[in-house]
Amino acid sequence: MLLPDGSPITKNLIEKLKKWGYKTILSSGAPRKAAPKGINSGLGGETEESEGRRTTLNFFFNFTAFVQKTYETFNSDGHLNLNALTEQIKSTIMMLKNYRAFILRLSSLKEQGVDYLYNHSARTAIIALTIGNSLKLPHFRLIELGIAAVLHEIGMMKISNSILNKTGGLTAGEKKIIRTHPLIGLKMLQNYSRGQPNPISQEILLAVSQHHERLNGSGYPQGIRDESMTLFARILAVACSYDAQISNRPFRESGESHMIILKMIQDKHVLFDKGIITALLNSISVFALGSHVRLKNGSIGVIVDIGDSPVYPIVKLYLDADLRPYAKQPIVKTSENETKFTITKVLRKREVQNLITRKLLPE
Repeated sequence: MLLPDGSPITKNLIEKLKKWGYKTILSSGAPRKAAPKGINSGLGGETEESEGRRTTLNFFFNFTAFVQKTYETFNSDGHLNLNALTEQIKSTIMMLKNYRAFILRLSSLKEQGVDYLYNHSARTAIIALTIGNSLKLPHFRLIELGIAAVLHEIGMMKISNSILNKTGGLTAGEKKIIRTHPLIGLKMLQNYSRGQPNPISQEILLAVSQHHERLNGSGYPQGIRDESMTLFARILAVACSYDAQISNRPFRESGESHMIILKMIQDKHVLFDKGIITALLNSISVFALGSHVRLKNGSIGVIVDIGDSPVYPIVKLYLDADLRPYAKQPIVKTSENETKFTITKVLRKREVQNLITRKLLPE
């Protein structure tokens, strides 16, 4: 197993590696003191914040590069390195354990200069594994889920770039072509599996083919509904849809994360599995990690962790009510009991950008 550069080797990690059968660890790092106790080991101060962000962005850069290589190699010569893919998913699971509060700030995970398809597939895998963790899936099932998430858009490799990168709205014919990609992906993976001693599992194949289906039968390509969708497919339906909506596309700008979450909550009895939407909320909060918010006392900060409730997340404060920067950014738990620490507003992107331009908030 390869861990991302900069990942700390903690006692907790060592114990888990022992359980998984690893007997030795090779590291080029040096021993250091443990992070100070607090709300979250990655949130204690600016040094921890900077290190967490750096490690997370470095991991995501490598992840998107891996996805791109996997897609391009499979599309060109039909080779799929499942061992490497399995190790990548294991590393992603470890990142979620050690840097959850950073890696789930999904709006910041956008590798510039990398095609949307690879960014989207990597982020969908992160979201799907987060949901799987919340549902307490066993480790081997998480690995299968992660593989399915990485490969879920592989059929898009057969769709023309003129359609994928079109800036205007798609025609009816183009939409029809796009809707073939789940079955194209299924066929590509089935053809690969036929000649392999260890073929891709049926659960992964069905997840790839069903990730655009919906509980009420309004999805595609087959219009199946309810329990006809596998668990992995229902997880990917939520993860894929959420990431697509918070991402910039050639034909539209990304939506506001918290509004997208609220809309998905409304649709949980119609389009999406209620339990899976709840698992997502319990992982990223109603407001979404990384969102800038204003509290009732007028201060402005960023949601940095889920806390004890998806409705009352943990916020790192940057500005007071008069827009004066805090010398040391305090970290507070929002609460219904402490009214001054109740979230009253989620700042829109243009409001955040204005504060960044004025050097009041970090980029």
